Amino acid sequence: VVVVQNASVLELKKALRRHIQLRQARQGGVQHLSWKYIWRTYHLTYNGEKLADDRKKLREYGIRNRDEVSFIKKLRK
Repeated sequence: VVVVQNASVLELKKALRRHIQLRQARQGGVQHLSWKYIWRTYHLTYNGEKLADDRKKLREYGIRNRDEVSFIKKLRK
């Protein structure tokens, strides 16, 4: 997924959403995903740190070119 150098976490989430929807459309998979459910159920993480603040820049988390972020399931309270 490609985002600009000074992108925020929210912009990364939007880029992920676009990328996955395009891939699903090309492969003929599930047409609709509930992104509200996904963001309520999973955290984006980088090096074990949750990307919790949507307004924070990726650079502030130390994310650079070709770094990988992953989803982890949120724990119940």
